[in-house]
Amino acid sequence: MSHWKHLNENQRKLISNLLSKKMKLVEIADCLEMDPSSISKEIKRNRILTKKGSVKDKVCLHTQRFPYVCNSCMKKYNLCPFTQYKYDAHHAQKETDVRLVTSRQGLNMSKEAYQHLDKVIKDGVLEDQSIYHIVKHNPDLNISVPTVYRLINTHQLSTKRLDLPYAVKYKKRKSLKQYEYKGNNRIDRSQRTYLDFLAFQHHRPGLFHVQMDFLGSIKTDKKSILTMTIPSLHYVLLFLVESPTGQKVIDVFDQLETILGTSLFTQVFPFILTDRDVCFSQFTQIETSLFTQSRRTHLFFCDSFNSSQKANVEQMNKQLRKFFPKGKSIDHLSKEKVNEFNRIINSTHIASLSGSTPNEALLKLYGKECLDKLSSIII
Repeated sequence: MSHWKHLNENQRKLISNLLSKKMKLVEIADCLEMDPSSISKEIKRNRILTKKGSVKDKVCLHTQRFPYVCNSCMKKYNLCPFTQYKYDAHHAQKETDVRLVTSRQGLNMSKEAYQHLDKVIKDGVLEDQSIYHIVKHNPDLNISVPTVYRLINTHQLSTKRLDLPYAVKYKKRKSLKQYEYKGNNRIDRSQRTYLDFLAFQHHRPGLFHVQMDFLGSIKTDKKSILTMTIPSLHYVLLFLVESPTGQKVIDVFDQLETILGTSLFTQVFPFILTDRDVCFSQFTQIETSLFTQSRRTHLFFCDSFNSSQKANVEQMNKQLRKFFPKGKSIDHLSKEKVNEFNRIINSTHIASLSGSTPNEALLKLYGKECLDKLSSIII
């Protein structure tokens, strides 16, 4: 006897045909190589009422036991006063398909588990956390990221799609304005172009580069946020700089070297890719060590009007808009507050890091001493 599985429509047609020929239950089961009880349940479950009987206090025994239907009865047309049933293969298949679908509808969890899931997702989204981070940070949910998105999109959670970051973009169209960095035209950046960066990276495949940029702020602000990110680790460093100048960028690098030490600094910041902001034009001072006067890093520049060459830091700046909304002033922020946002970002679970956080990735590569020093930096 083969293992039981769902009947198909051809098998049901065979059952209907054999019923019409008055075959016994055991004979039908042998033809289908199935248990007789399975055939009996199939007939009784999917039979159709074809005629309401005129006799109420009596029933036909053929409908109470096998064959349960009147397919082979010759009295079913005019002479039978009892309630009649019919087994139809097409109808039985259709009913089975409906049951298969409905049996899998609904959430595969208890009411308490659903309420817990709904609360955790809603609270996490309100704190600007990604769905991926929420699921990875709460393994007790026992649910996948795509399933959570499906529940949100089908309105089965109180969190709506509009609550998710970037689900809907609100942007008033305006004419594009290109940045003009005055004083940049006469700076010689030979040997520091994007192609030079690619060549440098090719010959040093074991090094992770850093991308650097200023997060755009409103014109009336005196403060700006300097962003440095290690793309391979998704690790980011934020520095609140007041009235940015070339010297203040140099001061940031000097303080980083002082905190980390020259040896560790050169490991974490071996070479840097940035744009042609005038604040980065003093590249010789940025590259020169405060203590040994030797080269501590290498600085390279993207091509003009081609920010896609440093796409990672541009994407990070987009993520930072959750904490520093576009068009809002940041002058009221303190260095401690910016550092708090920095810690939140580096503690977020990332899918491309196999669910680990940037902090965990940095710890794996550079060790605890480096992580502790970078996490405590307030410049």
